[in-house]
Amino acid sequence: MKSTGSQVFIEQWHQVFEQNDPSLILPLIDDDIEFYSPAIFAPKRGKNEVFELLTIVFEIFSGYRVTDTWTKDNEVIFEFEVQVGKYTLQGIDRFRLNDDGKVVQMKVWIRPLTGLKELARTVTRRGLDGHLANQGMVNKMVVRAQVRLATLMRAIQEGFK
Repeated sequence: MKSTGSQVFIEQWHQVFEQNDPSLILPLIDDDIEFYSPAIFAPKRGKNEVFELLTIVFEIFSGYRVTDTWTKDNEVIFEFEVQVGKYTLQGIDRFRLNDDGKVVQMKVWIRPLTGLKELARTVTRRGLDGHLANQGMVNKMVVRAQVRLATLMRAIQEGFK
């Protein structure tokens, strides 16, 4: 891909945050996008699934700003800072673009670990709340109890390592 395509993508990505409108992400991503993040176990695949996750992240992020940008062929890398709750996170977004300038792969790295943990907790909580929005009260209570139990079991297992 030509560097002009990368430049167009960079300008459009900045508009998403300048206009505070996550729907502007949709035309930037390919239908078969792969999304990798340290906050989720398995990569997300497909435009709808990735957009749903990015919308949650967009709601959680405050003050997202790109501090540096690199391009090489069909790749764009942003170094960024963002606020999540009381934590300031620093990270890298790496985008691989197709010949049409759409993102086919996005990888995210975030530091520090405490901020990453807060991001993962908040994304999980928001995603769970969205999933349970149309569920009955009893079903919500059961699912939340299962999540708490799984979290407790993970903590106990990690304590024994």
